This record gives sequence, structure tokens and C-alpha cells, in this order.
Amino acid sequence: MFSIAIIADIHDWHTKKIKFHLEKKGCKVLILKFSELSAKFSDNNYSLFAKNKKLVFDGVWVRFIGNGTLEEITTKLTYLHLLEEKKIYVHNSPLAIEKTVDKTRTTGILEINKIKSPLTFVWQGKKIPDSIFNSKIRFLLKPIFGSQGKNIVLIENTKEIKKKIAQGNIFYLQEFIKNENQKKFSDIRILISNHKIVSCLERSSEKNFITNIYQGAKYEKYKIKSELKTLSQKISKIFNIGYGGIDIKIHKDSFLVLEVNSIPSWKAMQKIEEKNISEILVNDFLKRLKN
Repeated sequence: MFSIAIIADIHDWHTKKIKFHLEKKGCKVLILKFSELSAKFSDNNYSLFAKNKKLVFDGVWVRFIGNGTLEEITTKLTYLHLLEEKKIYVHNSPLAIEKTVDKTRTTGILEINKIKSPLTFVWQGKKIPDSIFNSKIRFLLKPIFGSQGKNIVLIENTKEIKKKIAQGNIFYLQEFIKNENQKKFSDIRILISNHKIVSCLERSSEKNFITNIYQGAKYEKYKIKSELKTLSQKISKIFNIGYGGIDIKIHKDSFLVLEVNSIPSWKAMQKIEEKNISEILVNDFLKRLKN
């Protein structure tokens, strides 16, 4: 049927599940790491190689891009951009990854499209903008490139910012929205594929303001309502993601979008979901590939 490359910096449970269901559909699957790849430009052509072998495939599934130098990350994304130039389908596209991996860009795109996020400030260097210096709002200091809830700091008083060091010298401060139910911290993770809701869960913690499952948060299935479903589908279309995770905070009957993840995990979600998520995602991927 098709030859598919699953490319990542690290392969895990998710790669195994994708590979299993692709092979079940008759696909040939290549498991590759970005560090194995090299490019050749000659004779008006662009070719990718791994272990001195020229790679030929019909589609690419990008599973995980880790930290690295600016040159390393740019090169990984350039490989993917150039594959798209050759009309090879990339899931998710490098443009979608670029729009979602950078929190500043994500928040800006959401706000420009009239989708609410918590109040957010971004600036470079130690000089704090006057607009927030005397604010009594509590903030979360987040790395603009980051995942799994790592390196997020709660700022109780804006004067504390002077003592903080921001990763990459870029301060991304987002208002800390506390639950109306003071007994726990929580948010909603929605998994979407081909602009359709696959599953939804609520993540919560009684002690930690970070509700990422990687950080030990509890989780349970969440029954998504039509208004939230419509919002999630709108976000998916704005970012043009093949599949993704959308993190939302419900506060005073409003939906505040915290993050859009173009390389989401679903291992925890599968534990509380009867349907086979990996199979659904693979079927949706193949539909896109055929189109």
C-alpha cells in the first residue's frame, strides 16, 4: 500500500502503536531518528538518507522533536518543509509544528482569531514592562519552547520577576487562573484528529498547580459539551493540524485556551477510553495521505 516513515528524536509507546496499525493496514513502516538523517541536493533534486541509504516513502508521521540548538531544530523542520515541497504528506506539517511549539506564536494566533487565552505578556531581557510591574495578578512564567509542564514557575508577586531567569532570555508570563473549586487545580485536554474530537479528559491535582500527567496529575474521562467541541474544531482548522492536543481552562463559564500541541501523547487517555485511539489516528492519517 504505502511506505511510511515515522520520524522522531525519541521513539516510545506511541511509535509502536502507530507502526502496528499502519502495518495492519498493509503499509511498510520505517522507524527513523532525526539524528540519522542527512540530505543531498544535486541534479535539481532533494533526497534524504539514513545510514547511507536513500529514503523513499509516501508519507511522514512526525512523532517527537526534542530540544536542540537553533541550527538543529531549524534543520529538522527544513527537512520536513522540503518533503512537502516534493508533495510528500507530513503529519503534522512543519508549519503546524512551528505555530504550536512556540507559545508566543500560539497565543498570538489564538487572540488574533478572537479565541481567548489567559492574559499574557512577552518581552526580552530584564526590563519589566510598566504595564505589569504593579499588577496584583499571579502569573506563570513558562518557557516558550517546552512541554510536559517542565520549568514552569508560579510568580506570586511581579516584583519576584527581577530574581528570575527566563529560558532564552524571553519572559512569557501568563495569568495564573485558579479553579473556582479551591480544592484542586485542573484543566481539560482534548484530542482531535482531522478536525474531529477523538477523546477528552480532565487533568487535576490537589497539590501541584501544574496539571500535566507527566508531573503526576490525576485524570478522568470528561464529557465534552457542544460549545467546547465547536471551539476545538475551530482551533484545529485555524492551525491546520492533522491531529493535536488542545488544553483548555474553564473559568467563570468561559473557555481559556492554554496550549495547542501538534505532537500530543495519548497513552494516558487510552487507559480511560474504550475505543482504540491509535487505530482512529492511523485511519485519519491514511485518509489525509490518500487525498
